[in-house]
Parts: sequence; structure tokens; C-alpha cells
Amino acid sequence: MTMSKLRGSRLTGITTMMILVVLSVAVPASAATEAEAAEITQEYDRLQRLWLSEMRLAPDARAREIIAQKQPDPTEFATRLKKLLSRDLAHEWTLKYGAWLLEYDRALKTGSQRALLNAVQGHHLRSSMLGPFCVAMVQLNDSGELAPAGKLPIRSQGMKLLEQIKQTNPHVEVQGQAALALSMMLGSLGDDSRIMAQRIENLREAIIKSADVRIGNTSVAEMARDELFRINHLSKGRTAPDIVGKDSGGRPIRLNDFRGKVVMLVFWSSWDPQAAKALELLRESVASHVDDAFVMLGVNRDSLLNLRALEADRIVTWRNFSDPGQIVAKQYRVSSWPYCMVLDQQGAIQYKGAVGSFAGAVVDDLLTAKKE
Repeated sequence: MTMSKLRGSRLTGITTMMILVVLSVAVPASAATEAEAAEITQEYDRLQRLWLSEMRLAPDARAREIIAQKQPDPTEFATRLKKLLSRDLAHEWTLKYGAWLLEYDRALKTGSQRALLNAVQGHHLRSSMLGPFCVAMVQLNDSGELAPAGKLPIRSQGMKLLEQIKQTNPHVEVQGQAALALSMMLGSLGDDSRIMAQRIENLREAIIKSADVRIGNTSVAEMARDELFRINHLSKGRTAPDIVGKDSGGRPIRLNDFRGKVVMLVFWSSWDPQAAKALELLRESVASHVDDAFVMLGVNRDSLLNLRALEADRIVTWRNFSDPGQIVAKQYRVSSWPYCMVLDQQGAIQYKGAVGSFAGAVVDDLLTAKKE
């Protein structure tokens, strides 16, 4: 081989190796874009609207059971959105989609929630777009997980961050939304008079600073008024507002007529998340207290036809206020379903929250105390 050919061969080999090295280097993932995030959430919203329409038009209970199993799972969309946002939470537009995750992803791990809060802490404390995220922080939930050593529980971290936003964010409307969220979160700490005073003070700040700000299909002022109503009329120990309406048979029914009995008041529909499990628990509760001074009352937002079919099929074994227009649900400021209240024999609220063992335990305690 001549010298010139040898040099050419070596150069070709070196060039080939350089190309292989370049190709073997991992190409970093492209930056996330707002358009990609919007596509994910809009797809879920579209499917959810279609599913709700199907549920409302279902001709009978069996059809509803089949359609209920087809409900779009927000977890699938949340997984895609989390993967997208994990590339970079420093962009201001990610606040909107972080709020979406807090609102819709019931399986959102505490670690992911902390990542969102830390991103706000590190990048967005002064952002004008922070308001809706503040309100979504009301959904922070540790799901029973213990906080790591040296870390605050996730809701405590959230409330501390809201206080910081109120103090440091330069935008008055953001401050007001942070105050609203803080008042709502404080409600989970109980009905102590000092907590109530803090909640009311924060609600005043929210109304003064951001009354006209829209949040979804409502406003800060409307949300603040609802919170004030909850404080004054729906807190533990308050007498539950009377309900006057009609049951599925068109017969008059009134809440106050059941004084002297323990009442489990449940707001529900057949298309609620995990409706089948909730209805099973409620049937068990009715069956276990047949001989007690106890009554189950539903407030149902299905169509009257659907409610009658559910009762005829014995899927529902208790009497219900028919409330397809959600008049009673709005009176009680119900924002998530199913929702349960337990009232004592005098009509005072002793429990409010999810259907399940805690509600059942309160019922048992009230019935036991009466017997003693």
C-alpha cells in the first residue's frame, strides 16, 4: 500500500469513528411546549364532556353501569402531562398545567406535589400567572404518606408557601387568590374560633384584592361568599340548613322532619367517581341500622327517570331528594361528589366529608351515646 493510500485509509477510519461517536451521544429531550400540554388537557376535557352526555342520556340503570366503566381516566392524561412537565418547570406557562395536575390527578404522589411547590418557590414567586395555581393548592393531599425527615407535611408546606406569596408577590390579584386558598385550606384544621378568625380575615383580603378575578366558571368573590356561608352555616356543630323538596315519587320531603334521629345526608349521582363502591357502602350502612333511630337521606342529581330506575332495581335503598337542577347541592355549597354529612338527633352537623368508615363511625358514636 502506498503512503498516500495509507493516509487516506486512516483519515477515512478516523472520520467514521467521529461520526459514530457523535451519533452515540444521547440527544437531550426537546424542551416541553405549552402547545403539547394544552393538547393533553383539551383531549381529556373533550372526552369527559362526551362521557357525561352519555351518562345523562342513559335509558336505564344497566346502561349507566356499562357507560360508567368507560369514564375517561385522568390518570392516563396526568401521566403524559407529568412526563412533559418534568423536562422543565422553570417556564412560567407550566403553572397552568401544574394547577391542572393538582385539580385532576387524584393519584398525584406527594413527591410530585412537592416538585410543583418547589418550582414555584424557586422560579415563580413573583409571577402574575400564579393566582390559579394558588387556588389549586387547596387540593394538596399527602394520601396518608408521612413527610420525610426534616420536611413539612405537604399541606403545611402549601400553607406556608401561600403566606409567602401573599407577602412577596407584587401583583395584588395574586395576593388575593393566595388569601382565598389559605382560608379554604385552614378549614381542614377544624372549627376552632382562632382558625375561624384567620379564615375570615383571609376572605376579606381575597375580596378586597381580587373579587372580580375569574376562576373557571366562577369568581373569587363568589368563592369567598361560599366560604363565609360554610363558616357560618355548615361548620361542625352548626344546625344544618333545612331542605324542603320532593322525592322520586313526587312526595314532599323535609330534612327537619327527621329530628330525633341520626341522619346521614349524602349528595350523590350515578356518574360520580367510584359511584358503585360508594353506593355499596351506603346500602350496607342502611342495612346495618334497620332497628336504630337512623335515617339515610340522599340528595341526587340524576334525572328523575334515572333515580326511579335505580330505586326500582334496589341499587338505591334509601329515600332521596330529587335535585337534578342541583338547587339543594348549591345551597349546601357542595363542590365534590359523593359528599356526606352526619347530623345528630338535634340536626347539628357532626361530620362532613367522604362516604366511608369515618362517617359510619360518627353515626355509631351518636347512636351509642343516645342509648347510654
